[in-house]
Amino acid sequence: MGGIEEIPDDSGTCPACGKIAETKCTGCKQVYYCNRNCQKKDWKTHKPACKMLPYKIGSTPELGNHLVANRAIKAGEVILHEVPLVHGPSQMTIPVCLACYTPVDGSYLCQKSGWPLCGPSCAKVVAKSPEVVVPAQCEAKFEIEEYYQPCYLYECIIVLRALLLQKSAPAKYKAFMSLESHTEERRGTPAWNKIKETVIDVMKKTLGIMVFEAVCPEIDFSDETIQKIQGVLETNKKEIRLSSSDCEAVYAIACLMEHSCVPNVKITFAKDFSITVRAGRDIAEGEHISTMYTHALWGTIARRDHLHITKNFWCTCERCADPTEFGSNFSTIYDDGHPMLPLDPLDSESDWLCEKTGMKRTAQQIKLQLSQIGQEIEEVTVKGTVDDAEAFLEKYKKLLHPNHYHLTTCKHNLLQMYGRTEGCLIQDMDEEQLKRKEELCREHMAVLELIDPSKIRLMIFAAAANFELHLPLLQVAKRQWEGGKISTEEFREALKEPYGHVKKAADLLVNEDNENLPEGQLRLQAMDTLTQLEGFMKTVGCQL
Repeated sequence: MGGIEEIPDDSGTCPACGKIAETKCTGCKQVYYCNRNCQKKDWKTHKPACKMLPYKIGSTPELGNHLVANRAIKAGEVILHEVPLVHGPSQMTIPVCLACYTPVDGSYLCQKSGWPLCGPSCAKVVAKSPEVVVPAQCEAKFEIEEYYQPCYLYECIIVLRALLLQKSAPAKYKAFMSLESHTEERRGTPAWNKIKETVIDVMKKTLGIMVFEAVCPEIDFSDETIQKIQGVLETNKKEIRLSSSDCEAVYAIACLMEHSCVPNVKITFAKDFSITVRAGRDIAEGEHISTMYTHALWGTIARRDHLHITKNFWCTCERCADPTEFGSNFSTIYDDGHPMLPLDPLDSESDWLCEKTGMKRTAQQIKLQLSQIGQEIEEVTVKGTVDDAEAFLEKYKKLLHPNHYHLTTCKHNLLQMYGRTEGCLIQDMDEEQLKRKEELCREHMAVLELIDPSKIRLMIFAAAANFELHLPLLQVAKRQWEGGKISTEEFREALKEPYGHVKKAADLLVNEDNENLPEGQLRLQAMDTLTQLEGFMKTVGCQL
């Protein structure tokens, strides 16, 4: 039977006694009860409905609270939908609007606090937000001098919003503070000391918390509480990638999903930052519901180190345990043309060995080299030229497996450069360049299929590859038809393949209806292209 817990700013009628109740059954999160006795009285009636929910909350000493499939869940089924307890700009960001998180240039400033915003409509949205109210109480205004560099003030916003939930939404605050924070593990570490300097001191001395503390003595503004809030954020926040910036949010239930590098759910975010969790594949009753806390296009050594640094645990999932990452060789490097892999992929300090040549290298040597190569990729990406990307691939083809994550990242960028960069537009590309773009798209799709066959975490990468593939296929077919090399009937048949890839891209993104996100923007582009293709295909007599 589900337990009792308080749910954010919510209440309903207790079915056992008819009184207004503010706690919900932890099994289904749908029915309110006054207390445990009322829940017990109603359990026989409530049990069938409770058991119908897709998930339940489990708990173990190793995982803490987590979500488990309450029954068999079909691929695509909605598991849960909820609004955030708190959301805010990324703690490391250039100046952005505090309402919509779009980058700003300072042309419009909040009249109360001086924060740069998009305009009057966004000013109304944040008029009662803590970062506006607190400085206004202190008659303080901010001045930001550089709008194209990260600004330290934004590191405090989401922390301040969570802190002031004590006054604006006590139940949300209680739910937030009940989440894992790893306070004791963080205490006294460099990260702990950094937060004291960059968050606590800035909140108290610059944002005016010390003055506000005297006005609202009932609110806990202690350093310990702020450190715990930061810990909850670091452990539980979901990063939402917008089209031109990032934001962060914490959810009461969705944050209970555990990590796996082979997740079984897809996540979408609406414009109000509410989260919808859908089954990415069929999920069996009793199976843990998992998402991914790190980047799916990173190799094992990078993913595990990132999780240990940011989330305080070492991943031991089946992908991390497999040196070849499901036969993809996503982390494989070469020694004299032969594969070199870690002796124990679940040991961050494991040596790497090439069985063919006998060459052995330490984990630190591998990490240093991969870090240097990663920095080089970033430089190539900033330059944004086809020639630089091709030169990078040529430079490392003897050191890294063709599917290695650094080369895969470069190829993902390159397949989008072909046809879209100056001097290499699709209509100007020669036959060899068109073939190269097609080759890159097909290679990319094959690697993604090995790592994520259900397109759960790599959905947008697969959609992008499918969308990009239609361009060279369409261009080649049109040139052959216009040059008289294929008949009209053959041209009609040839059009079906590029159309199919655009439709595949749109289908992969079917639930991405938020055009503020890259996924939503790509879906709109794919849908628009489908419409144009359908119109063109009709003009040449092609039957869909």
